[in-house]
Order: sequence, then C-alpha cells, then structure tokens
Amino acid sequence: MKGKEMTLIDWQKQYGTEEGCAQALIERRWPEGFRCPCCGHDGGYSIKTRGYWECSQCHKQTSLTAGTLFHSTNLPLTKWFWAIYLVASDKGGISALRLSKQINVSWITASRMLRKIRIAMGHRDSIYRLHELIEIDDALIGGRHAGGKRGRGAEGKTSVLVAIENREKRAGFIAMQQVSGVNGETVSQFVKRHLSPDQCVRSDALPSLAEIGKTQNHTARVTPPDKAGEWLP
Repeated sequence: MKGKEMTLIDWQKQYGTEEGCAQALIERRWPEGFRCPCCGHDGGYSIKTRGYWECSQCHKQTSLTAGTLFHSTNLPLTKWFWAIYLVASDKGGISALRLSKQINVSWITASRMLRKIRIAMGHRDSIYRLHELIEIDDALIGGRHAGGKRGRGAEGKTSVLVAIENREKRAGFIAMQQVSGVNGETVSQFVKRHLSPDQCVRSDALPSLAEIGKTQNHTARVTPPDKAGEWLP
C-alpha cells in the first residue's frame, strides 16, 4: 500500500514519544472515534495509566495494542516504531544484529520483532494492487547445467512472473511470484492477485501472456533482446 514518505527527522518528530505512537494507533484503529469491539458502542474513555480504553456502556476494557503488531508487547512503542522505520528505509534488509544495536534490545528480541514486521509487510503486499502503466514479463531462475537444454523447458529452472509499475523515468511498486510454469492459468491468477482491473499493461508477445487481455488493457509486442529496454524498460 502506498504510504507517505518521511525523513528520519520527520519520523522522530511524529513518533519520538509514547504519546505520539499511541495517537497514531488510535487514529488507525478508530478513525471515526472509539468503538467498543465487544458491543459496538461508540462511547468510551481512556485509562492512560494502563493503556486501555473502557466502553461506557458494557465497561469492557480494550488494550490499544490488542490484535495489532504490538499485541502483548513489553517494549515501548517508540522502539517498535523505530524498528518499522529502519526496516522500511534499509534497502538491503536490516539484520537482527544491526537492529538490536540500533534500538538497544537483545538479538532474540530484535529477531522476533523483524519476523512480526515482515509478516505484516507480507499481509500488506497481499492486498495492494498495481496501477496505471504496468510492465509484465517472466524469468527463469536457476544455475547452468552442463549439456542440458537452455531457456524454456530447461531442467532445474524456476519460473517467476514479474509485474512493475512504470513511472516514466523510475520504477514504482513491483510484484513477483514463483509459478509452476508460465501458462494461461498461472498468468490469470497472477494478474488477478496483483493488478487492479482495466490497467494499461505492456508485455512481450509470449502466447501465455495473452491471458492478460481478459481483464486488462493489454498491448503485446514482439520484443527482440536489443529492444527490450525500450518496450519494457
């Protein structure tokens, strides 16, 4: 999902305190005001000393972090928010050791935090759909085998479908998925999962990719290797 880009200084200003982090959670969980998850009543009050909200009708108490990434955590929210920032801003993928040193927690704690954050990122990616001008192609991943067949149909190769948003001089969001093979069924499932309907899609003229045209504005073009950088940059 698309999010607002923030510098380290902006992040610190907004989420550098427990109060700032808690307010961000409140706005995410109850954008129209508190609503009791038990009875649905829209009236309640905060018990700040305990980090709970209590419904004014059924008096059920709800933790602000219940059912979230921070469920049952003993760590300050500021450390969680910094971990999220570091994971999102490190293009190489931050390690548990480095994270543990950055936010002053044990390696085991950092490893558990990373696992939870990455699972949440996976859930986020599963609901995001690519938009506007999109390029789709396939790739074969795997090492060389002496004397074996090259290209499609080669043994020991894994097929991967790739879709990426074309933002003119730069790339947008990308979706990649390992598939059993590039055929009408796998292409159809891939497009349904990763693209919004009726987007402008470019691809080469591989027959299996013709499936894209059933739900998208698809343009296919025979693409020699020396022209791939022009049609599918």
